[in-house]
Amino acid sequence: METGVFHEDLLQEILIRLPAKSLVRFRCVCRSWYSLIASPSFISAQVVHKKKAKSYHVLLRSFNNTERKYKYKLCNDDEHLDEIMIIDFPFVSEHNDFFRIAGCVNGLVCLSDDIVEVTDTVIIWNPVIRRFLTLPKLELNVDSSELGRSVLGFGFDSYNNDYKVIRIVYRKNPDFEARQIEALIAIFRLSSSSWEVNRSASVPLLDTRQAYVNGSIHWLAYNKLMVGFDVESEELRDMTLPNSLKNANISDLTIASWCDMLSVFENGYWFGKLSLWVMKDYGDPNSWVKQFEIESFALVRSLRKNGCVILESIGGKLVLYNANTNQFEDFKTHVEGSVRGFHMKSYLESLVLLDRLDVYSIP
Repeated sequence: METGVFHEDLLQEILIRLPAKSLVRFRCVCRSWYSLIASPSFISAQVVHKKKAKSYHVLLRSFNNTERKYKYKLCNDDEHLDEIMIIDFPFVSEHNDFFRIAGCVNGLVCLSDDIVEVTDTVIIWNPVIRRFLTLPKLELNVDSSELGRSVLGFGFDSYNNDYKVIRIVYRKNPDFEARQIEALIAIFRLSSSSWEVNRSASVPLLDTRQAYVNGSIHWLAYNKLMVGFDVESEELRDMTLPNSLKNANISDLTIASWCDMLSVFENGYWFGKLSLWVMKDYGDPNSWVKQFEIESFALVRSLRKNGCVILESIGGKLVLYNANTNQFEDFKTHVEGSVRGFHMKSYLESLVLLDRLDVYSIP
């Protein structure tokens, strides 16, 4: 019996090191392999191993204007971004050019069809194993005429091993400068596959872009603050920006996770500079530090875990800035279609959603 247990443990240690796409195929080897690979404990163990080994790839999106079609591919997280695989994108937006990537955690991508025109379509997608879940429509016991804009967030509750989407729905279209506004807080938990409207709360009006850092989702607020949502406790809290950014226009700021730190970029078009502020000690408002400042008329297009930043120049050209060496170079990877549809995310392969029936092709 002890020998059998040893062999099973050894088998798991071998399998968790393999690519997710291979593991999906290996379920067909025998019943015991199927049970092991599909088990929640194995799926969780594989995520933990990938994180410890820092086995990250890059998920790259481009948008072909002529074909009106997304193209995704998985690349090695190296200097050349060598292609690993092309990924089919099965979703078609009825109202917008393309879906917005609301968040990306542990191999799951949260897509929202609200890039221009707001719709109720939210999808949780695992692109490597080709599984997805379309979230049910959020039903609120409120007259729709009383509701205004909404803001999404996506993150992972490590304590409960659960993935959550938070939706903050404001009552009517609020004053952008108001310090607090009445809103409904709804949370979708992957474990139950359902929405729960937790409560009403007073929340400043938030920008739609998010940064998931240290187990919390963060948004910039129009009232010169930042708001964090602890995915485990499901509590909202106000946070402060660096003092020098408190009077900045929110349209000039970009919230992000840079090298696993909560970060804010400032695009100072009027004086031609781009600066990055990072919170060195998470939760400490006094730990904001300006990481770098560069002379640039550029937009931040993507971040790399190695400390590099991909910028778009004023002429629409992609440039790679290495913050460690303070050097610029051309972005060597070919981007098909328009730069507008270009997006990159650090990506960790996983088997999360393997038990879902929404499969759009056989891996």
